Amino acid sequence: MKIRLAKNSGFCFGVKRAINMAEDASARYPETVTLGPIIHNPQMVQRLKDRGIVPVESIEDIGSKPVIIRSHGITRGLKEELDNLQLPIIDATCPYVASSQQYVTQLSREGFPIVIVGNRDHPEVVALKSYVEGESYIISNPREIPVKRFIRLAVISQTTQSIENLQDIVTALIPCTKELRIINTICSATSVRQESSYLLARESDLMIVIGGKNSSNTRMLFKICQSMVETYLIETSEEFDSTWLEKKENIGLTAGASTPDWIIVEVYNKILKCLGNEQHSISSVEEIPGNKEE
Repeated sequence: MKIRLAKNSGFCFGVKRAINMAEDASARYPETVTLGPIIHNPQMVQRLKDRGIVPVESIEDIGSKPVIIRSHGITRGLKEELDNLQLPIIDATCPYVASSQQYVTQLSREGFPIVIVGNRDHPEVVALKSYVEGESYIISNPREIPVKRFIRLAVISQTTQSIENLQDIVTALIPCTKELRIINTICSATSVRQESSYLLARESDLMIVIGGKNSSNTRMLFKICQSMVETYLIETSEEFDSTWLEKKENIGLTAGASTPDWIIVEVYNKILKCLGNEQHSISSVEEIPGNKEE
């Protein structure tokens, strides 16, 4: 039986940056809070909580503690409220997300109604919409396109969307407007994870997607893999079921951009244990076949 890990699995640049900033803050301050979970991985959030970095849901819960802005960003209104509190602020917003916020502000000031491709309840999209200074629409698929004509439109995407969904929506929007401006803000880390997961799923009898079930990019990996082969989404090794391995020869693993390496290692070792190969357990993600770049 072969067990392989999709290339580029696990933490992306923006998540690594946010975690490093949070850990640096915990070394400087005895207590620190994040406004919302810093990333969409419950196990990593708990690990940071154990270090004194506690997520809160509202400004009222911050008190006088230093505050970390999560990787998905926050709304313009919340940022202004934080600035008024004059507390130490550690802005861990992913630079790619911050760039999207700048784009929608600029385009809306130029008179473009904004179409945001994404999940309307996702914190990145909620924050992104707040930077629009005019008309905006949040669309997750072509069926949600408003039935009206526009003179001009600008399209921008949640960074964790699939390129295929963005293309489908753009194609459907072309007849709706005379001028269409498209800014492809899908993060390259998202694209390469989706591509490598697709390629591995195509060669596997079973795919295990590892990551937070509240993570948009992890759920997208699950959707892609599920369209190809039997697939399960798990957050931890405890959720892995040994019966999934029956009559399987090629097992593929992939992980979302907010999944820490230690969870991937635990899942890999759990599979080895189920196969009776505990003596081959690993201690780092680099030891998993298929992880290294060619």
